[in-house]
Amino acid sequence: MTNFKKKKSLPKLQKEKPSVNDENKISNFKISLQYLDTTQKFGSSFKDWQNSGLLSFALETLQGYCCSPLWEQLDGDKFTTYKSFPSNDKTLFKYPKNVPEDAQWARIHINGLSVIVGHIVKDTFYIVFLDKTHKFFLTKKARGEK
Repeated sequence: MTNFKKKKSLPKLQKEKPSVNDENKISNFKISLQYLDTTQKFGSSFKDWQNSGLLSFALETLQGYCCSPLWEQLDGDKFTTYKSFPSNDKTLFKYPKNVPEDAQWARIHINGLSVIVGHIVKDTFYIVFLDKTHKFFLTKKARGEK
């Protein structure tokens, strides 16, 4: 009579599930609407962007940015920072009273002339303006310069 021993099965290799504390994700780009200002003449609301077909472009763009660290994505073109809030001759916006004076301003191009303007603190982009006509930082042409 043959005596068969039951083979021990090898433990299954389990993939570790992602954690909210994963080091490679906690520094990713985040957004905040804490300072959103829809009261200015050239600023827009979410409803306005929705009616213009821009809201979905904006959310898809922001979703893409949220997958990597904020500071690695600044490219000086589509996503750029400014040294400060533009001077009165370069913007049609007013500095919002609720935004700290030491804010590092930035903008993200969405589609055509449309940009989202805000400021950055660590890994968070605080959205301040939805600017669908690019009036936050006027181009040289809009300022009458060559």
